[in-house]
Amino acid sequence: MKWILFDKDGTLIYFDGSWMKIGLQLVDDFMEAYKDDIHDIDAAYKHLGIVDGEIQPGTIMASGALEEMVKALCDIAGQDVSKWAQKRSQTLVDNRVPENVLVEGIYETLETLQNQGYKMGIVTSDSKKGVEQFLEVTQFDHFFDVVISTEANAVEKPNPEVLNPLFNNYDVSPQDVIIVGDTANDIQTGVNAKLGLKIAVLTGVGLEQELNKADHIVDNANDVLGILNQYA
Repeated sequence: MKWILFDKDGTLIYFDGSWMKIGLQLVDDFMEAYKDDIHDIDAAYKHLGIVDGEIQPGTIMASGALEEMVKALCDIAGQDVSKWAQKRSQTLVDNRVPENVLVEGIYETLETLQNQGYKMGIVTSDSKKGVEQFLEVTQFDHFFDVVISTEANAVEKPNPEVLNPLFNNYDVSPQDVIIVGDTANDIQTGVNAKLGLKIAVLTGVGLEQELNKADHIVDNANDVLGILNQYA
């Protein structure tokens, strides 16, 4: 193994609560904008995974890709609301105030991996602006050789093309790449891209039963060190 790709939210940091706020705001705005087209608003909230004003783990709004969320909104409204949803979600993301709470010990883990000769990258559904804010606040930029973010209308996890910035710019085989993440989409990205190892962590929004395609399920990203020792 030569490369390790880390998801950001829920993996390097505990899941950023500001994403939940964005999700709730997006749905509230959708319900208001399309209230005349929605047959049962209470049922619509429940279908999206929102109960008593909170996003429930394992639901579309908790861990689904934007494409899945938009499809669900289109189904509820009975029409194509994709342009509205993409524009509104991007506005909310651009105005997001991040909440970066590092997983304890992750700095030391990244430092150890770097000293052991691993190349590392971030692959995240956050925007370029969000990742830059994260790297500035944490001063982690020196750890990562590639940073892959998601902009409006770009491919997203689990589409394997999301990893093109890695494979198009570095001479590395998928079998020599590890992906570490907290959601089924992170792990499915590894499956679709035929990566060498897929490690799921339980510090984010993914439920353990959803992560069954991972080669390993661990408490947090620091446990990657122990797993790599098994393959040494």
